[in-house]
Amino acid sequence: MKGSLLLLSNFIKNPKEVGAVAPSSKFLTNEIIRNIGFKKSKNIVELGPGLGTFTRAMLKKAEPGTRLFCFEVNKKFCSYLAKNIIDERLTIINAGAEKISSNLKKLKIQNVDFVISGLPFLNFSDTKKRSILKEVKSSLNENGRFILFQYTNGLDKLLESYFNNVNRKFVPLNMPCAFVYVCGK
Repeated sequence: MKGSLLLLSNFIKNPKEVGAVAPSSKFLTNEIIRNIGFKKSKNIVELGPGLGTFTRAMLKKAEPGTRLFCFEVNKKFCSYLAKNIIDERLTIINAGAEKISSNLKKLKIQNVDFVISGLPFLNFSDTKKRSILKEVKSSLNENGRFILFQYTNGLDKLLESYFNNVNRKFVPLNMPCAFVYVCGK
């Protein structure tokens, strides 16, 4: 199945899990990517890669020794990623964001430099949001950053309760328009 059709059909089946009807634009992708320090990054986590728009862009910019761990709950998206992005630096993990630490521990990874997220946070319960943010924060190294995008801007206070530094930028050239948050410990 073609990527955009796969995304749309999975959105229709489960909009609270998928959260997007179309792949991210190059403008949103560029805004996410420009906030990642690729020269010093050893380990990056991506939450909810979907069809891999950010995944491809990160692998293109990442250093040869950088590893990218993609956490995806949708098995069809995991299969799509495995078939369409062939790169030894990529590890696809069929698990939710609440399981970052336990999965990284199995891979002998202590912490990561960046966590990138396309998860639809506002579709989640408060308990799930907090569980994910706790996992993200504990998985980041001391100078690590959490970079996420949302289609609404209602996450500021929650993010500020976990991170000392939260910046938000509006990206109008995406369908729908998006907000990119960059959070530092």
